[in-house]
Amino acid sequence: METMKDGPVAIITSGGGMKCAYSAGALVALAEDLHITTPDIFVAASGSVGSMFYYLAGQYGDIKKVWTKYLPSRQFIRYGPIPALKINYMIDTISKEYLPLDLEKVEYSPTKFFVPVTDTKSGETRFISNDMWLNPYEVTRAATAIPLLYNGHVNLGSRSYLDGDFSTGIADLITTAISAGAKRIICITNSDAPTKIGKAILRIYGALLSPGLRKALIRDLEMTQEITWPGGIRFSLISPTSTLPTVLYSREKWKVTEAFNMGREDVLAKREEIEDLFAVNRATIAGSV
Repeated sequence: METMKDGPVAIITSGGGMKCAYSAGALVALAEDLHITTPDIFVAASGSVGSMFYYLAGQYGDIKKVWTKYLPSRQFIRYGPIPALKINYMIDTISKEYLPLDLEKVEYSPTKFFVPVTDTKSGETRFISNDMWLNPYEVTRAATAIPLLYNGHVNLGSRSYLDGDFSTGIADLITTAISAGAKRIICITNSDAPTKIGKAILRIYGALLSPGLRKALIRDLEMTQEITWPGGIRFSLISPTSTLPTVLYSREKWKVTEAFNMGREDVLAKREEIEDLFAVNRATIAGSV
């Protein structure tokens, strides 16, 4: 574990469809280049959830393959006549057949994870954690099931859920990590907040949703993302240093690969800052060798 004497460490990754290639590259850099592999807490939303599970299983090479080889394809992304993200293909073919997730390693990972999903009836958020041990494949399916781009909903236990991005923002993810005890936070974001035009489009989109989901979307658009930081919290933000080439459902491999590489490079550019968050732990390890 990367726990330090001053408190637990958390990694947070936000959603954003194919923009999540950026956070995927950042996670690979954290693991392979900085050797940060077992944070105390991990909070992941939407398209970043699958990467989180591969990260917890130690399958760093598979994270890259998922994003740069398999996801940017016609098999996963359909542009027309009706746009769609084929989430079932991602789960049942890529994650189960091509690159099977080591479920045992995920189950016994010392990291406490949290994944937001949206209740399809009430529009309320629920954070799934390893306390309840639901199948990671189904948690990922629910967390990435974007309404209108995914035909259906996903049952977890006795209720049905969809993409958690509809009822949460980055502030909620950070608050969840702090509530779980995090004192050191690495937050990886894939994009900026929606513009005024973007918000207007989302409101029109919300008119096509069920009342509960529409309420959740509007609440998310209107909520403030400001954080009231408790004392003693240290924070490192990793975000794109230039405009990402990817959008919600880009399928051009070169764009997705560029976003992946940018995430990796941006982590390495902040290497000293990130390593400073783990300095106490590394000094302890060095003293015990």
